Amino acid sequence: MTVGEAPAARRTVLDAVVDDLRRIRELGLARLHEAEPAALREVLAARSAAPAGTAPVPDDGAADAAAIEEALRRAAGSLDSAQWRTAALATFGFLPGTRELTGKERRERAAAAFERTVDHFRKEPERLLVRQVAQALLENRAPAPAAGRSAPDGRTGAVVCGPLVPARAGRHPVATAFPHGTVTVTLHVTPIELLEGVDVLVSSENVYFEMSKTFRRTVSGSLRRAGAAKDAGGRIVDDVIARQLGAWSARTGAPAPPVAAGTVAVTQPGELSARGVRRIFHAAVAVPSATGDGYETAPEAVAAAVRRVFELAGAERRSGRVRLRSVALPLLGAGRGGLDARTSAETILGALEAVLAADPDWSVHLVTRNPLSARAVLDALAARRP
Repeated sequence: MTVGEAPAARRTVLDAVVDDLRRIRELGLARLHEAEPAALREVLAARSAAPAGTAPVPDDGAADAAAIEEALRRAAGSLDSAQWRTAALATFGFLPGTRELTGKERRERAAAAFERTVDHFRKEPERLLVRQVAQALLENRAPAPAAGRSAPDGRTGAVVCGPLVPARAGRHPVATAFPHGTVTVTLHVTPIELLEGVDVLVSSENVYFEMSKTFRRTVSGSLRRAGAAKDAGGRIVDDVIARQLGAWSARTGAPAPPVAAGTVAVTQPGELSARGVRRIFHAAVAVPSATGDGYETAPEAVAAAVRRVFELAGAERRSGRVRLRSVALPLLGAGRGGLDARTSAETILGALEAVLAADPDWSVHLVTRNPLSARAVLDALAARRP
């Protein structure tokens, strides 16, 4: 079979290449020869024979493996978004420091790019990722140029950036340009429950306002656990924040779940008050997927929730009950919510334009524990630099 055959045959070739890539993913580049990627060899041999092809694939094993590795590197680096490229390059061991890792360790790096658990990542995103790389390899796509470099047609600047480089942990104040002027937005690369001295922490919730289990590493689960009252042995004796979220629904007469995406509920911080937190705002943005696996989040819901957060915080401040000035927002809808980190960050920043134009005195904080997501946020902030 050749790469240019009819669609039915093409699908057969694609399936064979996918099988090869799965074996390579498991074994790693250092053991590529053990994968015996017959379909990949056939594709490269057919390409070398094409009128516009490259040099023939060498017969010796080392050169053969090098040709396959280079083709795979090009395909992984050609995917449409930085998130998918980073995950693909980590999956196959092309990111710095990943070549010698085990398949399990590379899967963990790739899952981190999606802010998914390893179990969730391998069930669906990884399968789709490997298939996309196989498709790109068959189409012989060129790698996406790095930001600011010339694209093949001579354009510069408006190109997709290369693989994400993890951001360092800690606090990153960034002067960020908005239409009304420049505002310092602070990115925290840390678990949200460890922030101190921020008045409002925002929790990303589903439209049923069912907080994550306390053992989950989600924003919702982490805040729920940190805000709960515990006995001397660390056992939860009062699930304060979850209990108050239920009370908010009863008190406000909120409609039976699901609530409208973008709805925001307000609770007390429980034990997080010891860190200077005054309120937890719960943003309902995630809608359960129709497939029953994970969630879907519309950027419009994220934008509506951000505007509502500051509307409620401003109203409470004006009432004189409590003086709220600082707000920490996670990447709403990212990870299990279905949005990539860059889209979530850009959506939040877009919603902040009107918020900060009306009241530039707000102290705005963005927070993520994921270093790859943090890099996406820094890139989004850098795109707005004055």
